Amino acid sequence: MTIRRTDWLLFAIMALFAISSLVGCLASPAEPTPYGTFEERLAQGRQYLDDNKVQKAIAEFQAAARLDSSSAEAHFRLGNAYYQDQRLDDAAQSYQKALELDSNHVDARSNLGAVYYEQMQFDKAASEFSQAISLRQDDADIHYNLGATYVQQNKLDSAIAEFREALRLNPQLARAYFGLGNAFKLQGKTGDAVEALERFLSMDESPELRSVAQSLLAELKGP
Repeated sequence: MTIRRTDWLLFAIMALFAISSLVGCLASPAEPTPYGTFEERLAQGRQYLDDNKVQKAIAEFQAAARLDSSSAEAHFRLGNAYYQDQRLDDAAQSYQKALELDSNHVDARSNLGAVYYEQMQFDKAASEFSQAISLRQDDADIHYNLGATYVQQNKLDSAIAEFREALRLNPQLARAYFGLGNAFKLQGKTGDAVEALERFLSMDESPELRSVAQSLLAELKGP
């Protein structure tokens, strides 16, 4: 699972397979700095999150949300910090609050889908990703995420369609080939699966995903 922490959560998610690049932080909650405007709190929180100082980021985003309770962005950023702390219920609540304030906040909707995915609530995840796509149709990453969710729901034709759309929008999105290979393998389309996985291996340098792809290829090609 790869995360674009300050923008939105981007998954590398597959059937029965997920990689997490986040480690939950067990430190005690931090106190926010005792001063600062809304904009300063928000900026400080983003810097803390970039520096992996998650508890301090949470405190700053909470303070920003108190200073301007109508800010969808503050709740969205707080959701990202909660997610990085593996507080998924809190993250979902923050994204939901952001969407109450701005129903067209695409990143909050996509991230909420990511939380639902991790919680194995795949129907809800698919719904959020679909709504995000209706707001930003040319986003290859969200099409990929929806495709990965469809794999989990065993909607393989729909998954393949989403992976192909992701590649149409971004031909360099290597993990979409990984997704295609996995979906084709589940459909028993060995030739298509091998072709997609080999294409993935020619593009992606992620050691963990490469290891999985190589294992799938070995299984497909047999002894």
